[in-house]
Amino acid sequence: MEHAREEEQNEESQHQTLAEEDPIMLGAGVFPTALSEEQLAAATEKARQDLFGSSKIFHLDAIEKKNYVMSDIINNRAEEHYEKGKTLVNMGLMEEAIISFNKALNLDPRRKEFYSRKAEAYLYIGDFQSSVLNYRMASNLDPADESLVSTISHTLYIHVVSCYRDISHALSLDPSHPEAVSLMATLKLRAEEAKARAVNKALEGNMNGAFHCINKAIDNNPVELDYYIFRGTLYRRAKNFNAAIDNYLLVLDKVNDMKESETYLETQRQLLLTYNDFAVHCYHRGFYEEAVLLLNQSIKEEKQEKGLYINRGDCFLKQCNLDFALLDYEQAQELDPEDWRIQIRIAAVNNEKGLLSHQNRNYQEADERFTTAIEGNPCMSQYYLNRAKTRQILRHVTGSQEDAVTSLLLDIRNKQIIPLLTHLFPGKSVDEIMASRIMESARLKLNTSLQAAAALISKVLQQRHSFRTVPKAQSNKTFEADKEGQKSASGFVPCINEKDLYDEIIARRNMLTQEIKKSLHERKPLQVNRPRLQMVKAATRCSCYSSLKWRYFHCKD
Repeated sequence: MEHAREEEQNEESQHQTLAEEDPIMLGAGVFPTALSEEQLAAATEKARQDLFGSSKIFHLDAIEKKNYVMSDIINNRAEEHYEKGKTLVNMGLMEEAIISFNKALNLDPRRKEFYSRKAEAYLYIGDFQSSVLNYRMASNLDPADESLVSTISHTLYIHVVSCYRDISHALSLDPSHPEAVSLMATLKLRAEEAKARAVNKALEGNMNGAFHCINKAIDNNPVELDYYIFRGTLYRRAKNFNAAIDNYLLVLDKVNDMKESETYLETQRQLLLTYNDFAVHCYHRGFYEEAVLLLNQSIKEEKQEKGLYINRGDCFLKQCNLDFALLDYEQAQELDPEDWRIQIRIAAVNNEKGLLSHQNRNYQEADERFTTAIEGNPCMSQYYLNRAKTRQILRHVTGSQEDAVTSLLLDIRNKQIIPLLTHLFPGKSVDEIMASRIMESARLKLNTSLQAAAALISKVLQQRHSFRTVPKAQSNKTFEADKEGQKSASGFVPCINEKDLYDEIIARRNMLTQEIKKSLHERKPLQVNRPRLQMVKAATRCSCYSSLKWRYFHCKD
């Protein structure tokens, strides 16, 4: 007791000393609380000893260290249960594995792989609901894992298919079973409603919603082939060509024995359209060889579709394989002789071959190629200009003059015509050329050609002043309703439209001009750097003469 009283008196005297040191705090009647770190540590240790004596098990650092040790023990124990569960799954003991996974989750419920493995075990024993529940728990722990979302969808699909098969099996045993009949009708009704929603969303442009609805329709009625055709069309429109092809091939495999059926023919056509669209997609990305392979596959199945030959010809033209391109265009022309797009392409190829013949100095062949190009497309100014240059070399003066002024009539802005006119009409002005008989004759011939190809010219001019109207219109029609407003159909999408074809012709012409200029500027010099024989001989004679002269004078002395 006396010891305790002494301690209390010491504390009171210490408090009074601290209060006297701070007159402001003392005047305010507030007890000072500013203590040093050493005083706080001593007070804490004194309080611990008063409560627990000299025991060290209640030290804070010891408690924290013990917590870390316990956490490691728990994690290790959870990992042991998890590994044991995996071993049991490999042994085929799914129920025991689920128990081990449960123990692991009880110890560590924040591990998504524990839920995933448990879901797989439930899936093996056919408990789809429990499997989906655990997959969703794993997905909640890692929402960014898209594979878990895909696995959930696949598991739900298997569950519905299993349900559909069970009902179908029940109906095969008892077609009049009321519950089975009611359930089957419910599944089919849900599937049709989901298909109708998918159509509406696709027409609205909501592709994600359309995919979700058509997948739900397939989940409820997985034997309806029209759903797969529709989904393939959606994939084709979304440019997921591999998925579209998979859906079409699945349908064709199911109806392989009914090749005359409407379903088979429609699916076959959609598959060809997908191959073609895939080839166009490769074409615009510069993968011309891949595009040709896809078109070869399409032509192998369908040899009467001109669009396939046109697109393959475009690919060959882009690869500068003019002979193969011309063969494909001519094959397309045989299928449809009045298609003006094919005539323009054939004319472009003949112009290209004419330029190559002119460059190789086969001027007569070049003249024939340019003539064929002009007959196919008489409104192209460059074709007349090319033939005029060739005929100038062949000394066909009148024909060259007529072609030059015809080119001027079609495109007065072409700067390449003026130098040629200067050579063909020396000393004459443009006004004199325009008033000449050559101009009058050329104008009459041009009018005759244009009248004979009036329909072609109107379409060409319309395409030249429009900006990709054909591909946009066709791409917007890749999804259309059928007689029930639900099937889709579209024409063949071209690799290149007519405006791009003219741009390609101009680009090739400029490229050829640049190559000619480059060859002229970078040609080898005419000066020969090797020593000349005459100079060597002259030098030898001089040296010999000097030597003889030296010997003559010295011997004389």
